[in-house]
Amino acid sequence: DALPIFYMKLWRAAATAAIIMLGAGQPAIAELKNITIGTNPSGSTFYLIGSGFAKVFQEKLGIRSTAQPFAGSSVYLPSISVGDITLGLASTVDSGLAYEGRADFPQPVTSLRSLARVWNIPYAFITKADSGIVTADDLRGKRVMGDMPTSQALTLINQAIVKSGGLELDDVDFMSSGGLMDGITAVVEGRADAAPVATSMPVLLESQASVPAGLRIIANGSQAVDGFFVNEITGVTASIGMPDEKRPYIIGETPIVSYDTMLIADETMSEEDAYAITKALYDNWTDLQADIGPLRGIAQDELALVDPSVPYHPGAVTFYKEVGLWTEAHRSEEHTSELQSLGSS
Repeated sequence: DALPIFYMKLWRAAATAAIIMLGAGQPAIAELKNITIGTNPSGSTFYLIGSGFAKVFQEKLGIRSTAQPFAGSSVYLPSISVGDITLGLASTVDSGLAYEGRADFPQPVTSLRSLARVWNIPYAFITKADSGIVTADDLRGKRVMGDMPTSQALTLINQAIVKSGGLELDDVDFMSSGGLMDGITAVVEGRADAAPVATSMPVLLESQASVPAGLRIIANGSQAVDGFFVNEITGVTASIGMPDEKRPYIIGETPIVSYDTMLIADETMSEEDAYAITKALYDNWTDLQADIGPLRGIAQDELALVDPSVPYHPGAVTFYKEVGLWTEAHRSEEHTSELQSLGSS
């Protein structure tokens, strides 16, 4: 009988050693029992992305994970800071406004921390190609569907684009809009001269075909020199719309703006948990891109955005350093983040 007992003890010791060795490769999830990801309403791109992330976290980290739709980020970003939800998807504009306590956020939410960049959104005004409007300078006296009550962040971007043409809001008819689709329809139907769009929106091809002369993306104005948009609104950067047969409404290389979507956590999340979540995204990024189209615009080695609107979580920084994504530019941002963290403590 002694021999079977000896082998039983040996097997248990080997199994314990194997578990220890498996766990040594990455930090374990130390505290999280479930993960809730705040997103925009069901059916939105944010909800699609959040649901995909939840599936990965549940399968790869073994934690019950769900995407929770809300009316907007002005609801769920503060919910992250008080621990009601774990993570949230937010544009660099919205997260910046929350961090600074502007627009929809009456109080600064300075405990927010970035984990990863997941989606880049190119953004501009669109007009009919025969309207005579080529740059924002040409918007004087025109009807612009720019006031968006459902999104103060987009309203601020629209205002900045108008100002890039050397104009004040009083120089245009800054009309109220129910959203991007409402604005596109107004331009197509001739009720507005210009309206904001994400230039990658599939509906633009259909709209292009419905207008005899087609559509045209409007270029930034003459005042959009280096740093103009950064000074106007946090989280927006100058970009270039490139001609593409799939996007005939981009006529020549066109200066536009863009902003990113970040996965956001709170500073109270442990470094081990933030590390593991960031690693799970990185390790499974190719599979996520295959399933979720909007993610294909961000390469795996671009997940660590330089200078996001809110500081990075130290756990994410540790991971990015390990895989070589933390550059000299990031190190400058890391120093700024450390100062901000000291100021809030």
